[in-house]
Amino acid sequence: MTEIQLVPLELTDRESFIRDNQEAFNYGALEEFGRRDDHFEEDGEIISRDTIIQAIEAGSAYRIMQNGKPVGGVVIRTEYDRGELELLFVSPAVHSRGIGYAAWCAVEAMHPEVTVWETVTPYFEKRNIHFYVNRCGFHIVEFYNGHHRDPNEEDGEMSEMFAFQKLLPSTPESVREQIKRIAYYEDVMQRAENGSAELLRELSEYYGSAAWKRDFAADEAGLLPQKLKRGVLSEDGIYNLLHQ
Repeated sequence: MTEIQLVPLELTDRESFIRDNQEAFNYGALEEFGRRDDHFEEDGEIISRDTIIQAIEAGSAYRIMQNGKPVGGVVIRTEYDRGELELLFVSPAVHSRGIGYAAWCAVEAMHPEVTVWETVTPYFEKRNIHFYVNRCGFHIVEFYNGHHRDPNEEDGEMSEMFAFQKLLPSTPESVREQIKRIAYYEDVMQRAENGSAELLRELSEYYGSAAWKRDFAADEAGLLPQKLKRGVLSEDGIYNLLHQ
């Protein structure tokens, strides 16, 4: 496999990281369309500076290094056993050398606790779609468009994006993260008995989430410690609390 290193992004390299990210994203759009203004966020850029900065500040950013030189970058965000690939780009000058795939493998190895990875990419990024599906093992799970908006986006920027998901087998690390999450929501459930609207809303969101389904499945599979308090995984108990 191609040898690369993921190095945490330094503050002094942030501006270069942003420019390199924009160059890589513009390259894909220009390959497909030429310069078509309706595919650019601002100032001739497919991805805006603000979008990149928000991703960096909300997640963990790394430079992809090869032979001591930056050849791309990646931004990820993780919570318990779930991870989001916010950004991954490789310099157009070194495309088709296995750098992106090596970087993704390094990300997975860095986070053995993550068994659900998610990301999105524009519909016209054929190179990215090939990369995620055929190289990295993701599956397309949704297509956001004018008739099916991303519920987490208020401004409609994600209106023509594919959503991808990759599921991995449970690991000891992922089960430990699930135990942490169950313990957290078990505490929320106990405190929510006083009728707190905020706590009940948080509990309701968990109960309706894919995370709760994974935790419930782990319990059914016997992966959780017997002594673990797991009332929050009782469908009747949590339903009754939410509808009392």
